[in-house]
Amino acid sequence: MTTTVTTGAVQIDPRTLTLHGLVERHAARTPHAAAVSGPDAVWTYAELEERAERIAAGLRVRGVEPGELVGMAVERSATAVAVILGILKHGCAYVPLDPTYPEERLRLIVEDSAPSVVVHGDLEPPGLGAVRAIDAGHLLAERARPEPRPTASAASAASAASAASAEDTAYVIYTSGSTGRPKGVVVPHRGIVNRILWERAVYPTGPDDAVLLHTSLSFDISLWEIFTPLSTGARVVVADPIYRDDPRYLVDLMRRESVTCLALVPSLLQALLDEEPGLGGCPRLREVFCGGEVLPPDLVRRFFGTVDAGLHNLYGPTEYSIDATYWDCSPSDGDASVPIGYPLANTRLHILGQDGRPVHDGAPGELHIAGLGLALGYLNRPDLTRERFVPEPSGEGRMYRTGDLVRRRPDGALEFLGRVDDQVKVRGFRVEPGEVERAVLAVEGVTRAVVVTTGEGQDARLLAYVVAEERPERIRAILAERLPDYLVPSLIVPIDRIPLGPTGKVDKAALPVPGRESPRAPERGSRPEAEEGVVAAMFAEILDLDDVPRDGDFFALGGNSLQAVRLLNKLRKHAAPDLPLAVLVERPTVEGIAAAIRGSGQA
Repeated sequence: MTTTVTTGAVQIDPRTLTLHGLVERHAARTPHAAAVSGPDAVWTYAELEERAERIAAGLRVRGVEPGELVGMAVERSATAVAVILGILKHGCAYVPLDPTYPEERLRLIVEDSAPSVVVHGDLEPPGLGAVRAIDAGHLLAERARPEPRPTASAASAASAASAASAEDTAYVIYTSGSTGRPKGVVVPHRGIVNRILWERAVYPTGPDDAVLLHTSLSFDISLWEIFTPLSTGARVVVADPIYRDDPRYLVDLMRRESVTCLALVPSLLQALLDEEPGLGGCPRLREVFCGGEVLPPDLVRRFFGTVDAGLHNLYGPTEYSIDATYWDCSPSDGDASVPIGYPLANTRLHILGQDGRPVHDGAPGELHIAGLGLALGYLNRPDLTRERFVPEPSGEGRMYRTGDLVRRRPDGALEFLGRVDDQVKVRGFRVEPGEVERAVLAVEGVTRAVVVTTGEGQDARLLAYVVAEERPERIRAILAERLPDYLVPSLIVPIDRIPLGPTGKVDKAALPVPGRESPRAPERGSRPEAEEGVVAAMFAEILDLDDVPRDGDFFALGGNSLQAVRLLNKLRKHAAPDLPLAVLVERPTVEGIAAAIRGSGQA
């Protein structure tokens, strides 16, 4: 019988270190080395530190106290890196507020976290209410001036800021909540420091390395993209957010900036492998880390057939400082399911049955995670914290109930089997269908609704079945104004009634299967031009539809942003090599894209 998967072999002690402390140590050793290059600036370690100090000083003179939460609403950039560092230097924790989120989502996060201030970029985001907003550009423009001898209170505040400990909160990231209300995960410095020091020992990086920062700052992998390189003397290469996940742009940027390390979700990995020459055209690329979704075996086969680099499968919930397990992939992993592997350093894994007892080797059970990477809990949610963060069987500490089913293989590696509830990952983000369901029911004219998931891994998407007077397109448009795009259902399916089982619960098996019959077919007698036929065929293949009308909108038919990237790859390969991503955003219909192809003369 197996009680615990033992702690990883790398023994480290992150309990005396902070994230900004790791950066400060290296900046002192190599102040003139390149630290970060972004669309807005290129800075050395000394220049980055000086700007982070300005942010910290600006917060201090504005009365922000160490230990408070500070909202961070700056688009991904070198400036955003300096703002995060400055907030931490002042002894505060940051709350990411993605400027692209709808106003309603930002308002919910701000109301729940109640930050003392919000530092923003060029534009102040909506939804802040009465919270004070500070322009990051103004903070960076303030030059250090000689200050009078500090009073006792001022000296005390400065001392408190510099004395931030590993147990202090570093950030609060909001994830989907089953009650319809997003929940903030409170993570201390020690958790991320543990993750970084483990990786430094197992996958070393140094001054010759460059790490791509392309993830949303509301996704915890962005901390790996920032602090792993900055704690080892490597360089952070910031992808311009205006290109989103355009594979051509990302590949060109990685080649141009000699990127050596990359972290991404499997669905984006597929898009980068689809691009020609794709990752195979990045000769300096050395390590690729996948996480956030199930890594399909066929993707592993494609990777090793194309790219001369290491591929690693990482697993972990937001409640455990990015990752809890790792697996170094090999070409043989393309023949079966890819394990999630072994625990990181200072991590304990428990596989428990429904009775809360350890399961036998090889038997499925729910994964519980304990160790230094454990979050402190959920902000302002003591009941939920007690429900999900429970005592370890040994009494050694607390552990997080992941809701994930796993089994332990004979070699000790863990294999992911699925969920014990309805939770799903969509493009790497954790989604509670209950939250989306409540948002759908809040739309005027919707009387009943049920949200389900379809597909797995990179093909996972949300479907909303509604009994409503409002048109599906209108419902989806309203949801897009209230929810982040990854929470907006791919399809809104109108039905006359929600089918119920004998117990009165929703009979999900009786819900009609959408997709193959739902789009309106082209009118008889019409003959779409050649370009429209090509585009319609690509729509149908990616969205698994039979017929697509000329005015069929890719996103209204169920497409998401990463599927749009796959569409762009196909269009560039077979119809229009130089087609810009903006066409899919501005003219996402069959006839609109076909017209763009004809207008470019690339057909």
